[in-house]
Amino acid sequence: MALLTLVMTLWLHPAWAQIVDVVSPTEMQAEAIRSPEEPYFSVTDSIAPGTLDLISAVHRAVEWHPVISESVVALQRERENVRAARAGYFPQIGVNFVAGRDTEDDRGGDGHVVQIYASQMLYDFGKVSSEVDLAMADMQRSRAVVLQAIDTVARDTAQAAIEVQRYQALLQSAEEQIEGVSAITALVQMRSDRGASSRSDVLQARSRMEAARASKQRVEAELNRWRSTLQYLMGSRDRFSMSMEIPDAIRHACEVVSPEISAVPEVLIAEAARAEAMARLEEARAGAWPTLSLDASVNNYLDQQYVDARALDQNESAVFLNLSMPIYQGGRISANKASGVHALRAADAAKDAARVSVMQALLAAQEEASGLSRSLSILNSRERAIAETRDLYRKQYSSLGTRTLLDLLNAEQELHQARQEKNNARYDLSRLQIDCLYNLGALRRAFELEGREIQGVEVLP
Repeated sequence: MALLTLVMTLWLHPAWAQIVDVVSPTEMQAEAIRSPEEPYFSVTDSIAPGTLDLISAVHRAVEWHPVISESVVALQRERENVRAARAGYFPQIGVNFVAGRDTEDDRGGDGHVVQIYASQMLYDFGKVSSEVDLAMADMQRSRAVVLQAIDTVARDTAQAAIEVQRYQALLQSAEEQIEGVSAITALVQMRSDRGASSRSDVLQARSRMEAARASKQRVEAELNRWRSTLQYLMGSRDRFSMSMEIPDAIRHACEVVSPEISAVPEVLIAEAARAEAMARLEEARAGAWPTLSLDASVNNYLDQQYVDARALDQNESAVFLNLSMPIYQGGRISANKASGVHALRAADAAKDAARVSVMQALLAAQEEASGLSRSLSILNSRERAIAETRDLYRKQYSSLGTRTLLDLLNAEQELHQARQEKNNARYDLSRLQIDCLYNLGALRRAFELEGREIQGVEVLP
């Protein structure tokens, strides 16, 4: 009965309670309450036909994407490994059933014994604690991987949404080109009807019209492709259009003067890998020292004619201290320690490499974004100048006759190209701003993901 009470006490110990996952780059130890029956993820609701904004698109993607759910399940596995490692601090209780034949002397016979044993580690020079540290490092790495999965899905979704915005803008530009060429075609047809223009002018204008329509079809095809990509990322098949608004948190993302990259998942993963290497080194060092434990056993002999029944009672108990220490294992302990030292050095180098890689990508995006920002004002001025030139040419063609049809068509084409260049530069800049947020670890804050529960984990700053 006492043994059953001990087992139930250990089972109900707080260390065995459910641990809620919380991922935070600044406080990775924070925990929240979540029911174990709660599903890890669910498919997003269908998108109602209409306009979708950038932040909503990202929210829908992270709420269902299987890449995130995979990382969340891996995190829960590592959490259970931490519980398994902490079990080394508690008594280990087991039952043996022994059956055999004893031929010690002429009175040998069959024997059946039930043995209940318990062992409590008293001091092991850090063996269990290093196992716990190793499991904790693995769990920290899994938490960083969850953040990385969330950031990656958010980045891919945001960039796909920006591409939808790009081709919506280019589609509008293509429609404006068709309207412009259509007006020129109508003007040429009117002049041809009056005998002021030749048949070749009409055919040339119609040819440009067909070219403009073909260009629009290509833009529509690209728009549909990116809409399909975004639908896949959000887990929806419904049609939608993207709002053309860019959140303020994105507009100035690349203007950070003194960037802080400690919250970037790649850096967090490298730091967790270093903690893992340190724990393995400590585990190897502790393996060279003894382990002191308190062991106890109770034997119950089931056979009345057991060979030693006259010398022993039917029940036999023992309590003793056990000190065990490795003396020689073929050099394995020293090799493990040397391996741990090298692994720690490699982890230090990997951490530095991760920081360099992230900083390099950030600086490259910042420089390119700076150049595009300066060019946008020039492209806007160029578009206005070409639009004025187009209007002037049209007046000169219709009233004075000092401009040819080719001048009008070329001016319209040049205006269309200016609009395309401006739109491409604008949305290239938006993509670079997303890259800056990604390399700063600031996507979660920009897209209002902090403080939200995403597929069973709470994302904190």
